[in-house]
Amino acid sequence: MRGRSIVAKVGVVTTVVSMSILSTGVARATPPIGGVAFTDLARVQIVDGASVPIKLGTALLSGVYSLGSGGQTGWRRLSGTTVLAATKGTLTVHKADGCGTKDYAAGQAGVVPAGTYLIENSGSDPLEFYGVFINQAANAPKPLIGGPAAAAPACNGFRAASAAPTGVSVSHPEVSTMVPGMFGRGAVLDIPAGKDMYAGFLDFSPGFRSGWITHFPQVSIVSGGVLTYVMARDGKCDTSDTYRSGQGFYHPAHRHMALNDGKDHVLLTSIYFGLPHDTPVPVIGNTITANDFTQAPPADCPRLF
Repeated sequence: MRGRSIVAKVGVVTTVVSMSILSTGVARATPPIGGVAFTDLARVQIVDGASVPIKLGTALLSGVYSLGSGGQTGWRRLSGTTVLAATKGTLTVHKADGCGTKDYAAGQAGVVPAGTYLIENSGSDPLEFYGVFINQAANAPKPLIGGPAAAAPACNGFRAASAAPTGVSVSHPEVSTMVPGMFGRGAVLDIPAGKDMYAGFLDFSPGFRSGWITHFPQVSIVSGGVLTYVMARDGKCDTSDTYRSGQGFYHPAHRHMALNDGKDHVLLTSIYFGLPHDTPVPVIGNTITANDFTQAPPADCPRLF
């Protein structure tokens, strides 16, 4: 355990965080073992809350979008609930149903239901936002920029929009199919207004163990390797909760341990909801605030690593 570290990446800044800070003051805690690099993608406050049923077999997608001044997506149909998290500039969302328009400042996120939307940077500064697309149609094109344009609505006051996206780019695109896992059947993801959402990309090296942790409710996308969770269930240590590349899943708040027992790196995008509101700017350490590493092993699963 000693001598290992977490490498945190934010832009071009790389910081080494000592493992000892994760277990300070908790004698029975099981701090992580092995290497994990994490990239902060967004930390924002939810403005419009929602309760979203988890629909198995649908697509869970995400991406980091950039729009130059005047950039827009054209009118696009979203078949499921979408979370749009502004991290730079002002995000303008035009909604075809009801001809509504709403702005979100940097540090804010809106939750929009299925429908037809146009996303625009109506300001003079660059716009960046993180998008999480839940319950989308299987095999859907890249959200907001792929596939055919939707018909423009007859809305007074909406300026004419190009059918094709203009001035838009996307990075960190992730695509998965929602699988049931241990918790997905009949689950509902609560996205409370006034609380924070955190999204991060994690790279677990072979042999990584998270130690026993608790976390906030999350949806996640595996884009590499095989991720296994250990949890106490029915009086034993259950390791049946396993996810592979291309799979998405939902986890409620609970205690477990994450393992990479394979030879490949596990690549994981996790989006957490319901965090206490904090400074809504991506910063090193948000992964640690979304996960509590101070947990001791449960009595019916005393496994440490």
